[in-house]
Amino acid sequence: MYAIYQGLTLAKDLAIDELVCYSYSLLCINLIKGPIVKYHLYVVLIQDIKELISQSNVTLCHTLREGNHCVDFLAKLGASSDADLLIYGTPSDDILDLLRSDSSGAFFLRE
Repeated sequence: MYAIYQGLTLAKDLAIDELVCYSYSLLCINLIKGPIVKYHLYVVLIQDIKELISQSNVTLCHTLREGNHCVDFLAKLGASSDADLLIYGTPSDDILDLLRSDSSGAFFLRE
């Protein structure tokens, strides 16, 4: 969920007014789109995300992990890093093939 917050904050800093945000965590999407759960562990973070969404045209969508290899790759990359946030100006060589597959509409079977 923190990744969604960081992405929305970055989009706001870059003055991106329209954004479609995909997550393969249906639980996170439901917590953000639904009513505030007052005693949830991440209630403050959820409220901050709702506030960021209300300030621009953001659409939250659920996707299967297999449907977005780029996000899966970046999530694994982030999990193996000590940095709080990495921002790439251009795609790394490691992800270019995945971007090409995503943009061509390649289908991947669920395991």
